[in-house]
Amino acid sequence: MSTRPLPGDHLHRRLVEFIVFLRERGVPVGIGAEVELGRALEILPGLSRADYRHASETILAKSPAEVAEVRRAFELFFSPGETQRGIPTPGRSTVAGPIRMSTEKRRPDPTPVETDSEPPAGVTSFGVYSPQAPAAGHVLSPVGSRERLSLRRGARRFRRRAATLPGRRFARARRGPVDFPETLRRSLAKGGEWIELSRHGLRNRRAELVILWDVSGSMREHDALLFALVYALVRLSRSARVFAFSTRIEEITEEIRRHGYERATTAVASRIVGAGGGTQIGSCLHQFLEMYPSTIGDRTTVVVISDGWDRAESTVLGEELHRIRRRSHLVVWVSPYARRPGFEPKTAGLVAALPHTDLLLGPEDFRSPYPLPPIDRGVPGTPVPA
Repeated sequence: MSTRPLPGDHLHRRLVEFIVFLRERGVPVGIGAEVELGRALEILPGLSRADYRHASETILAKSPAEVAEVRRAFELFFSPGETQRGIPTPGRSTVAGPIRMSTEKRRPDPTPVETDSEPPAGVTSFGVYSPQAPAAGHVLSPVGSRERLSLRRGARRFRRRAATLPGRRFARARRGPVDFPETLRRSLAKGGEWIELSRHGLRNRRAELVILWDVSGSMREHDALLFALVYALVRLSRSARVFAFSTRIEEITEEIRRHGYERATTAVASRIVGAGGGTQIGSCLHQFLEMYPSTIGDRTTVVVISDGWDRAESTVLGEELHRIRRRSHLVVWVSPYARRPGFEPKTAGLVAALPHTDLLLGPEDFRSPYPLPPIDRGVPGTPVPA
């Protein structure tokens, strides 16, 4: 592929046309991503075709599948032999000018359109509306009853493993009230002498959960399964609280508790209207600690559901997760890719998070009939269970 710079004369119009072309091919590019790509191309010196493609993949694609689709669309749209869309060919001007994004319709004529309303040189104008833009809101599709039942069983196993709150049943304990029936039975072996008193206490059977659910664009293809998991965890723990985040964080606990599964799916989808864009995990964790400081205690298990794609500084994520781990009982990270063959935690977010994580799981661990791997609070960054 040629690395000649793209000419600035047509760049503003071709950029908008490329976004429309992507939407026609099924890639849901929002206005925010369109604006961000325009800003990125404006500050890149010596813009080349390779730079343009890499920037498009980084900003417009929200999942590995979309990265491949954006790459294919770029090669089709900006192919050297394509002239219908005004694509540069060798020998044409290669001087990069200011980027002006407009919403004019695509024209087969590659000649730039002169208008009286053209902004002056050096001014960047970004589009704010496109009829092909994806609708606002977040789409959540319900999963089948059999899948929900499987996740509920796995959530029950997880609750027992992370339990820190007493249930209704008693168990032997070193401290607590005297268990007179057990003391009497044990005294029979001593000739009826009460030499040692047996004690009991309520067994820990309930878990205090805080669920931080990533609803950004890169998690879109896993939303249905992960929401079913979140719903199962909330229904099994009376004290569970759920927070959805992408570039900001908000609580959605009441939307889940008030309704059954089908209606909760619709209620949550309408609540997280601003979701689906980029991800700033570290910033959202900081917001969570500042806005809800009393939510986490020494009996709380924090469950972070995310793929680890963080567009902000990963060091912020590590620092904020370290603060959460110091104040909580357990930190569990659930990645939708953790159980896939050949998976390695190489994203910047996961690399920063694992040193402060007690267990790394995938959704498949909650559906598996086998017990969850052991949790060692003293050894953070537990590897993916085999």
